[in-house]
Amino acid sequence: MKILWRGSLYDGLAVLFLGWLYGVSIVNFDWIAWTLIGSGGILILASIVLNWNRLSQMARNKKTQVSLNALFMIVLVLGIVGMLDYLSIRHSWRVDTTTQKEFSLSEQTISILRNLEEDVSLTAFVSDAEIRQMEDRLIEYVHYSAKFKHEIIDPIKEPDRVREFFGPEKQYLDMPTLVLKTSLKQEEIKSVDEEDITNALIKVTREEKRKVYFTQGHGEKTINPDQPGMDGYQFVREDLEKQHFDVGELNLYESESVPADADVVVVAGPIRQLAKGEIDALGKFLEEGGNILAMIDPETKSGIDSLLAIWNVRLNRDMVIETHASFVLTSQGLSRQSNVSVAPASAEYGEHMITKNFRFATSFIKTQSLAVIDEDNESVETTPLVYTSRNSWGETDLDMLFDENKVVKDEEDYEGPTTVAMAVEKSSGNKTRLVVMGDSDFASDVYVEQAPGNKDFFLNVVSWLAEEEDLISVRPKEPENRSLTMTMRQQKLTLFFLIILLPLLVVRMGIHVYMKRS
Repeated sequence: MKILWRGSLYDGLAVLFLGWLYGVSIVNFDWIAWTLIGSGGILILASIVLNWNRLSQMARNKKTQVSLNALFMIVLVLGIVGMLDYLSIRHSWRVDTTTQKEFSLSEQTISILRNLEEDVSLTAFVSDAEIRQMEDRLIEYVHYSAKFKHEIIDPIKEPDRVREFFGPEKQYLDMPTLVLKTSLKQEEIKSVDEEDITNALIKVTREEKRKVYFTQGHGEKTINPDQPGMDGYQFVREDLEKQHFDVGELNLYESESVPADADVVVVAGPIRQLAKGEIDALGKFLEEGGNILAMIDPETKSGIDSLLAIWNVRLNRDMVIETHASFVLTSQGLSRQSNVSVAPASAEYGEHMITKNFRFATSFIKTQSLAVIDEDNESVETTPLVYTSRNSWGETDLDMLFDENKVVKDEEDYEGPTTVAMAVEKSSGNKTRLVVMGDSDFASDVYVEQAPGNKDFFLNVVSWLAEEEDLISVRPKEPENRSLTMTMRQQKLTLFFLIILLPLLVVRMGIHVYMKRS
């Protein structure tokens, strides 16, 4: 019996290690792990009790003491390695070294995951070739929220799971197919891209859609054009709908009031003047806690100036001009030339939730500048959002600009950098948000796809107005193709050092060690 229980010490250590390894490998110490750990502990304890006298004699042996010290060091090292492994699984630290952050989730996705209030499950039906890519992506989602669960299924290998999930009548399944579920909602998508997954995540976690109205009847940009163009907002409408906004048109001339379900009203570049009743309706909407995005072009007279003045914003009724200097080679040598543009580009932004972590350039087409009427007005908080460059100014002589096609910077013009977008917020009483821009063309279908930041900026503005701050972010960037180009000399040097010199050095070191030992 004693001989049998002597062996139980090693068996106990083995079972104890298996229990610990099982618990760590599945990232959860369930009843199986604790049963193995408990059994191993009992075996170890039984072996010590039954062999106590023999162990006491062995402990006084010098050879045994050396062995015990070695065993202690082995256990200590294994314990440290195990603890590091345990911590790395539960508190991992990730670094994306790519310049475009290609393998990281966007701030928008991270914000949504961290704010999840209910469990969300994602079931991905993908081909064998896409499984690894899907696992890598979903690990990032799980990293930011314990409420996000996922399962990946190969429909070819597990057809029974497909019928179990979709029902026996499901005969054909497009791949990839991803299904996101909460306790109340379900959304199905046919893409593994982060943007599509996150948009579906928004849909299944939002209790209700935010309503965004675009005013019509005064020559504004239309959200339902016959085809994408200069006067259409089709692309931004589609993106708003992807983010679970309900988008519609509003004719204030007919309704004479803003609908009660409106969260945001967008006035996108009216050409003709709004009637007094329409302006009064917008003013009442703001006073009652509504939110408005007003994009007013410099060449038009919308009649909305008086309403904006109440909220401490002035339209300067100028045209922002930007100069671009360049050098050209002529017969007299290098000559400096200046080009004048009415489409200023902006990469400088104010400190605001809308522009937080915003790094894309935005381009505005024939925009006017804005100004704060009273800097000491504390009833509302006014924040500049977008600045043009120092090479710009606000040209006030529009007749000379359009009739004579000339510009001359003088004292009456507004000095650059100018402000072309501004946010206004009232926190006391009825909470109100207002964003004013000096241009409406920047979000049209023609330009929103050309300028890298125009669409993101527009979506951020609407998200902030709708009080959906977790949607404010820069969208995922396209992967960057970074190739290494080497000259012939550089290729030969690389070949020499890596293929010839380095192996020779290793062989020489080996010969040196061999001769020294001999």
